[in-house]
Amino acid sequence: MENISLLVSLEGTQHQVTTDWRSLAATLEKRGVDALALNELHTELRAGLIVTTRGLTLAIKSEKKLGGINYEALYASLGKEKKFENHPQ
Repeated sequence: MENISLLVSLEGTQHQVTTDWRSLAATLEKRGVDALALNELHTELRAGLIVTTRGLTLAIKSEKKLGGINYEALYASLGKEKKFENHPQ
């Protein structure tokens, strides 16, 4: 399974953290999720679904990439807040 960047929030809160698939999968295995369920979860996340499991709400973290440029990272590194309305998506 491909490692993907994820947004994770604890059920009932609005606080979100960023993690990756490998870290999350290791945590879910400790919570009793088997390999088949992990594979299904990974497939659903890659399809763009928001998934709830074991008290966590999970979604793939989208990055604004236009023409091969990750504008979110670019503007974050410049310390600027930038809206993306003028960029073709």
